[in-house]
Amino acid sequence: MKRLILSLAIILTAGISAQAQTKECDNCHGSGLEYRTCAFCKGEGYRECDFCLGKKIVRCNMCQGAKQVTCAHCNGRGGTKIKDEWRECQWCGGQGTPECEECKGTGTKVCWKCKGEGQYVCNQCKGDKVNQWQCHVCGGTGKVKAQSQTVTSTYTDDNGYSGTVQVQIDPNDSEQEKMRKLAKARVQHRLEQMKKNGVKVPSQQ
Repeated sequence: MKRLILSLAIILTAGISAQAQTKECDNCHGSGLEYRTCAFCKGEGYRECDFCLGKKIVRCNMCQGAKQVTCAHCNGRGGTKIKDEWRECQWCGGQGTPECEECKGTGTKVCWKCKGEGQYVCNQCKGDKVNQWQCHVCGGTGKVKAQSQTVTSTYTDDNGYSGTVQVQIDPNDSEQEKMRKLAKARVQHRLEQMKKNGVKVPSQQ
């Protein structure tokens, strides 16, 4: 009986090709990259200007919003007294605190960062609304470890016994190990058929 089992194990062939130990990552489709909605602009592609807070204007940095500036020549007095004569400041025309030339007396200026738009293209996604990240499933390799697979094999031997067997093939199994598993499954299946047909089968040690 042992000779019969050994003979069957040698004659039977697996009939399957080698299984890859890795497979293409389903999450990134093998690219190693995944795309997520940009968290910085929340998928808008634009961000509110963080300098003017969307107001499009900012306080004038020259007059600090006061709309006027103190004349540096007369220190805001409008002129100076020489002996008993009052001389008007030629720089401010005697005003002392003339209108701010920088903002033209408005106290504000167009925001320099967004150029008066109140928003700007997101500097993280560059307006694409999504960011590209390394795939968290495969770690950027594009490949993941293949899972064990159920392989179905149909056989027919010279003694008229036939059938279909299924075995679990691990991706790390060698070709010889795959053949051994299939041969063992086929032999076991044949022995079960022999028992059903009333053939006395000695117990295996």
